[in-house]
Amino acid sequence: MDLATKVFYIMIKDQLTNIADTVVVGVSGGADSTALLHILYQLRHRLGVKLHVAHFNHGLRFQAGADEAFVKDLATRLNLPFSVGHRRGRLKSCLISEDQARQWRFDFFFKVARHVKAQAIALAHTENDLAETVLMRLLRGAGLLGLRGIASEHQMAQIKLIRPLLSIGRRDIERYLKTHRLTYRSDATNAQTHYFRNKIRLKLLPLLVKEYNPNLAHILVDLAHTAQIDYDYLLQQARRCFEKTVVVSKRKVTMKLKIFLRQHPSMQRMLLRLAFERLVKDINQLSFAHMQEVEDLLERRPAGSVVHWPGSVGVLKSKDALILYMTRSKPLI
Repeated sequence: MDLATKVFYIMIKDQLTNIADTVVVGVSGGADSTALLHILYQLRHRLGVKLHVAHFNHGLRFQAGADEAFVKDLATRLNLPFSVGHRRGRLKSCLISEDQARQWRFDFFFKVARHVKAQAIALAHTENDLAETVLMRLLRGAGLLGLRGIASEHQMAQIKLIRPLLSIGRRDIERYLKTHRLTYRSDATNAQTHYFRNKIRLKLLPLLVKEYNPNLAHILVDLAHTAQIDYDYLLQQARRCFEKTVVVSKRKVTMKLKIFLRQHPSMQRMLLRLAFERLVKDINQLSFAHMQEVEDLLERRPAGSVVHWPGSVGVLKSKDALILYMTRSKPLI
């Protein structure tokens, strides 16, 4: 089975797109995104989708202008609409974090998606990226949520982020590019080990594969899939409990203490994440230490005590309730 057909069956099985969808394809010009665009172009009629190419120029590298020109030329040759974004403003430092650069790209991709009324944004993460992400999170400290790594699809503000190549290895991508004689751009910063992901990819993973387990990448991917399935089940159960027992207002979430304390510790943490998400929308700010603070609040501190969480959220223990609230507004007990 050729790679395009394999991706087609993945997209159908996982229902990544629907007929008549417009899909924004994030293309940097590198090997993975070039292959993704070419594959989706081949499949566009079979999938019944329209494609729109999007490229974000961070303006951080000497070759950035040439990368932009390459992607624009590629989109033109495929007769696809093309949007390009540029970073604005002066930089305080020439060294930008991976998280900041990713946020700029995502903000632009969503802006394009809203403008062209797209239903999905396709990103070119591969199985190798998934393995690297899981190892990174293990080293930084992660629970079940973090060990899921990268999701093949994720709904955000009525737009779906999809990753059709997430179960495809980098060697398969390289073979595809060679077979179809596709050129692509090489990013020199990928060889710079001051970036944490690059250090994992270039130094740690090869060492672990060579010295400890040649199948480590597959093991990390399997771990991510297992974590995803287990987390999805817990989340499903937590949402049922949340909807039945929690009172939500615009700036406050109230959980009855008696019901909350009857739950398993794992379920308690899931409920706290859901409550936090209702107020702040982003649970990535929460850490294991934040959960421990609330557990200490419940076990050792008197009613009226407060723990301060990220995003200007306070967690208040009252006589009969646990209240999460925006600290800019005083909670009514």
